[in-house]
Amino acid sequence: MFSNNHGACIKKSTNKRPLVNYNSDSESTSGLNKDYKRQNIKQTMQHREKEMMLLFGQKHNLKKKVHFCVPMGTSDPVPHERFSSYQTLKKFYRPLYNNKVRVFSSLGTYVENHMIVEFFPFEDMLEERKKGLQEFVEFLLHRQKFINDVSKNNSSLISGIMYAEGWWKAQVPKQVVGRYINQNKLNHQMTIKGFSQDEEEAGFMKMGNFLSTVFQEVVSGAYDSCKSYLKEQSIPSLSKMNFNQKEKYCPDDFSSAITYTINDFYGDLAIEDFDVEGGEFVIRDLKVYIDLPKVKGITLVVLKTNKLKHQTIPSKLTSGLFTRFGFSCQISKNMSITMEKYHSDHYEDKNHSFGNYDDYINKGKRKAA
Repeated sequence: MFSNNHGACIKKSTNKRPLVNYNSDSESTSGLNKDYKRQNIKQTMQHREKEMMLLFGQKHNLKKKVHFCVPMGTSDPVPHERFSSYQTLKKFYRPLYNNKVRVFSSLGTYVENHMIVEFFPFEDMLEERKKGLQEFVEFLLHRQKFINDVSKNNSSLISGIMYAEGWWKAQVPKQVVGRYINQNKLNHQMTIKGFSQDEEEAGFMKMGNFLSTVFQEVVSGAYDSCKSYLKEQSIPSLSKMNFNQKEKYCPDDFSSAITYTINDFYGDLAIEDFDVEGGEFVIRDLKVYIDLPKVKGITLVVLKTNKLKHQTIPSKLTSGLFTRFGFSCQISKNMSITMEKYHSDHYEDKNHSFGNYDDYINKGKRKAA
């Protein structure tokens, strides 16, 4: 998800289920199966429109549903470019910056969905929804008091700072999986009374509810698939600071971790004079790009990140006062493999193999004693 914008991708470690199953009664769906019951689809889409208006508190809803078919086997038109030039984008690519867009390929009755993009301008949101988005970002920024950045772990990141929250494959002895956390930072916050476990737990729960609301209403197919996979594989949830057998999940949990990228952050999300130029999000294998400079608001992106080459090209900060904020909800492949091993008795001493937040808190208490 982009705010002014970057991007949110739901990542899965399995290809057993289709990422998105999205149908419409639009006349622009040539190539789709003609056996769709158009009346039922129309009623479904009208119901979805009402849900969307509730979701982001839109004052009015004039969105069109655009269906863009790309040929099977579409590939990067200029693969030697490290960053797609503006000349390349203008010549070969299609810009996306408004409405709800579905990008797909079709061959006969076979349809393969690649990406769904939806744009939510700030000017169409009620103040209550803007406040909710602001609280979400503020919580993640607050969490930097307890974690290190993970920029060095992302080889594709050239500029900016990346952080991660949630669960990961542990690199600590006798742990199967653990939390993203810096023990020394936690100890310091506990010493200066800057840590409240109740407040942190409430913050994670609120963040989890916000994310699940966004994704289940906008892309229910991808959301349901990730939600089922998380629970079927007993993978720890982002919204839970501890993983135990009695209370593993909240009803709508669908992700084990979230990463977000920033490069300084100033002001509110609802910005009138955002002046970042460039920074388009390019999906080379589809020959489309999200024209972020034209979007003042939130951009939701769902795509097959493990199959499609994508990048954010460099941007230019005119005043240096503003930046974009981008995040990605995910279930990593390493996490999935690790949990499969755990449930197949690959690890010993299961009762002490999870790096729960309580363990780090207890270490901090012993340090202060």
